[in-house]
Amino acid sequence: MSNKQFVAGDHIAAKCTKCKETTNHTVVALVEGKVARVECNTCGGIHNYRPAAAKKTPARSRAAATKAAKINKIEVEWQEHIDAVDPATAVDYSMTMAAKPGLLLQHPSFGLGRIITTTKPNKMEVFFRDGVKILRCSVS
Repeated sequence: MSNKQFVAGDHIAAKCTKCKETTNHTVVALVEGKVARVECNTCGGIHNYRPAAAKKTPARSRAAATKAAKINKIEVEWQEHIDAVDPATAVDYSMTMAAKPGLLLQHPSFGLGRIITTTKPNKMEVFFRDGVKILRCSVS
């Protein structure tokens, strides 16, 4: 609360006990020059004065910073995988395609990717810009 001297009838922001949020109130009673009771201008409820909580700006969490760094690392690693081969040699992805590690493929949703490993009978790990995805394929 500021150093302003309030009188009965003044308007003040306070936390309403019925509305459960900070709303405009009218000062109803003062005790020793301090606001004691207020009336909510929204719901009409009369209650003890509760100062409006100061708004906190959420600090960027450590997890968010770590995630951003991880995304940048994946992006750099993906670029290294793609730079090693010619993007024009990419084949279109199909669940029945014969997969071999090192092959470049074009997926309709994930985009350009390079096959890292294959696992029998029908799985392959592909490195895309978003990270590693496991897709279905035909392993020869």
